[in-house]
Amino acid sequence: MSDRNIVVDRLRALAMLGVIGIHIGPFVFASSTPRLDLFLLFQVFTRFAVPSFFFISGYGLFCNDALRRPFHYIEFVKKHLITVGLPYFVWSLFYIYMWQWEDMYRPDRSFSISVLIVKFLLGEGCYHIYFMVILLYFYLSMPFWRWLVRRISEKSAAGITASLAALAGLQVLLYNWSSSYWIYPVWTKGHAMIIRLLNERMNYLPLFYGFVFVLGGVCAIHEKQIRKWLQCHFTSTLGVFLLSCAVLVWRFKEYVLSGIPLEDIPAKYMTQLTPEGLLYTVCWLLFFSAALEKIKDSLFLDTLSQYSMIIYLIHPLFVYYWYQWFGMLGFAIAQVPVLLYYILVLITSLLVGILIHKIAKQRRIIGLLLLGRAPK
Repeated sequence: MSDRNIVVDRLRALAMLGVIGIHIGPFVFASSTPRLDLFLLFQVFTRFAVPSFFFISGYGLFCNDALRRPFHYIEFVKKHLITVGLPYFVWSLFYIYMWQWEDMYRPDRSFSISVLIVKFLLGEGCYHIYFMVILLYFYLSMPFWRWLVRRISEKSAAGITASLAALAGLQVLLYNWSSSYWIYPVWTKGHAMIIRLLNERMNYLPLFYGFVFVLGGVCAIHEKQIRKWLQCHFTSTLGVFLLSCAVLVWRFKEYVLSGIPLEDIPAKYMTQLTPEGLLYTVCWLLFFSAALEKIKDSLFLDTLSQYSMIIYLIHPLFVYYWYQWFGMLGFAIAQVPVLLYYILVLITSLLVGILIHKIAKQRRIIGLLLLGRAPK
């Protein structure tokens, strides 16, 4: 289809809201509203956010009959090194300068370029930016993903379903295998950078998100049929979504009863890569895609979608500074409702994002550096 899929655009807005929720979540029990339901909302039910971004990216790369058009790998990589790689580098450098610059120095105060390189390779400029590293690796390995999406998309509906289910199963097996302790070859001993790359493999290898990326690509290929199906099955998608929510709550309860600290459960035991996390992501995508098919006009979602990238990139600044500003205004975090904290971070990120877009329209170089493009 030549027209933009407004449902996918609005999914991007919802995913961005989820990412902010994940980063506000650690403040729930320190806030004036230390409620378990809010902890579940911000730390468990937001786990759809990062994989949903990969779903959206997969859709964007395969929509508009992309498989039928010529594919020039070198030009493709060059384009995305600008649209994603350049802002990734700039924002990473910015956050490293803001909060991690002391890490760049050895004990003798000499500058360590190797530490800086590792931070760029692993997306460690800030806690949210690793998404862009994985996305870059998807671009670099695009011929493989094009082959896989084409092979799956050529099958019947039953064949596509079976293939995607098998791919999801393989991804879960890969996660379970990779999350266990690895014994490295002897030759790696003494090579700190290599060991670091091996230890942090989940932060940059695209295979851990291959299923949702391919799912987005397949949905783009069969967009008309899928949208028609979603328009007729809203109730069914709601049912499976609520079921997946129940599975998350049940698993969360099991971990709590086993004595695991609450704060450790979402980050270590119920990530988006676990079977229940993957199930929830798929059900979330189904339900909210069906729900958004019913919404004709939404200025709120359309605005957030338009500025979603810059909000995503800049919001950690306001997570940090609002915490500082509360103290300057005479409020401890224990006096601030976590929902207010969330809203303040979202609004200020949006307002500054709008300002950056306006500046980028006037100064193309600003747009390229901060957004990877000049906004229209």
